Amino acid sequence: MKPVVVVGGINMDIKGRSKEPLVHRSSNPGKLEMAPGGVGRNIAHNLARLRVPVTLLGVVGEDYQGRQVLERTVEAGVNIEHVLQLKGRNTGTYLALLNCDGEMELALSDMQITESMDQHYLNGQSDVLQSAGFIVCDTNIPKECIRFLIRYANAAGIPICVEPVSVSKAVRIADILNGIDYITPNKDELGALSGLPSEDAGLEAAAQALIKGGIRNVLVTLGEKGMCLVNSEGSSFFQSLRVRVADVTGAGDALTAGFIYGMMKYGDPLMACKCGLAAAAITVESNETVSGSMSETALLERLEWRK
Repeated sequence: MKPVVVVGGINMDIKGRSKEPLVHRSSNPGKLEMAPGGVGRNIAHNLARLRVPVTLLGVVGEDYQGRQVLERTVEAGVNIEHVLQLKGRNTGTYLALLNCDGEMELALSDMQITESMDQHYLNGQSDVLQSAGFIVCDTNIPKECIRFLIRYANAAGIPICVEPVSVSKAVRIADILNGIDYITPNKDELGALSGLPSEDAGLEAAAQALIKGGIRNVLVTLGEKGMCLVNSEGSSFFQSLRVRVADVTGAGDALTAGFIYGMMKYGDPLMACKCGLAAAAITVESNETVSGSMSETALLERLEWRK
């Protein structure tokens, strides 16, 4: 199996969860945890746990947080040899506040260091990119880098998947969508990318607008409702597995990783969607952003439950 190359955010996550219903504008009792994170890094970590060979490209600082993130990531089985480390810069940080039900209420991210990535860095990784069976990137990286990766992937005949990350970051790439094989927005990000209403009644029309704009497949994530795959052949809906939610943080990253795993293993977008939802189910049942229970065996067991 050729490796997946993931290009994206690498940071330290600080996650706080309230023990009781949140009271705004006040201190709330809860639990704080710190762990490696970043959308791209999380996707790579999940892929490694699913036994997919994966190389991570991104930027960290030469600081304590950066060293900790890379140590934990290489322990997971991810190739970090080509991650750029910058002296005198702080590794990216993500702060999430969860309510007592494990649902995210608010998040802040300081990803300024990721803006240091440029085409010069990516040009230097041509051997890595050329060997990829799949390229995945998130919109934490600069727009020029995403454009470069889309063009590179198209020229080399390598499928590329883009994770929009958030509404504000999705908007930045609305004019460079042509040539993307797979994109994984939630409903809000879909609306930002298409400029159309993306609630239930308008979801398929908004997704089809992206297809007309040059994206080949749109995977709209719908939280507990599941996901919808839209392409030129039509739409397919998939229901989420029933789970007991512990923490939703990282579910989208796991879904993307599960989908890529499914594409690498089966080559079928419909089967890959089921793999993505199985990976998301494993994740939301865990308090960890990348579940310690994530494995190829666990994912395949979830697929059996769907039958």
